[in-house]
Amino acid sequence: MSRRTRRHAARRAARRAAAPRRLLLGALGTAGAIVLGVLAGGGTFALWTVAAPAASAVTLQAGSAGLTSTALQLSATNLYPGRTVYAATTVSNTGTTPLALTIDPVTSTAATPFTTAVAVSVGKTSSAADCTAGRVPATVTTTVGAAGSDLQLTLAPGASQLVCIGVGLPQNVPAAAAGAAASVLTITISGTQVRR
Repeated sequence: MSRRTRRHAARRAARRAAAPRRLLLGALGTAGAIVLGVLAGGGTFALWTVAAPAASAVTLQAGSAGLTSTALQLSATNLYPGRTVYAATTVSNTGTTPLALTIDPVTSTAATPFTTAVAVSVGKTSSAADCTAGRVPATVTTTVGAAGSDLQLTLAPGASQLVCIGVGLPQNVPAAAAGAAASVLTITISGTQVRR
């Protein structure tokens, strides 16, 4: 191998050995230029953001939910299989949000054979006379202890609705209910806020 060939081989080996170092220095130089560009050009960042003042002040106000009903007079006296007695009550939304109405589970002070056989029906009506005459179709029919049900009725704030409630004994009432003691029933209508 000649001296010239050895020199070329040594230069090539030196260049190969220096290549990773040159790449590392180039990468560091580029990273340094980016960091300096970001630090020096902090004002340029503002061009990429958008800010605008609010047109007017916004006031947040909490809504309220309120539900009332008029007194309901129903008596199970002289009920027999197939007979239902009806009475109307006015349910009013006294709050500021719409309310979807449901009937909660009906409860009684004592679970006698008579009260557990009683069926409670609820429907909306436009006339108290239609209600007491039994001419109102029931939206929901339930019994003592059964799960609550949706009345498919939403009251707007300040609105009222006449609701017809019936208490009766079905035709197929068990014989044990005949002559059994009655107890006080609690019928509760609730309102759940509706999202606007």
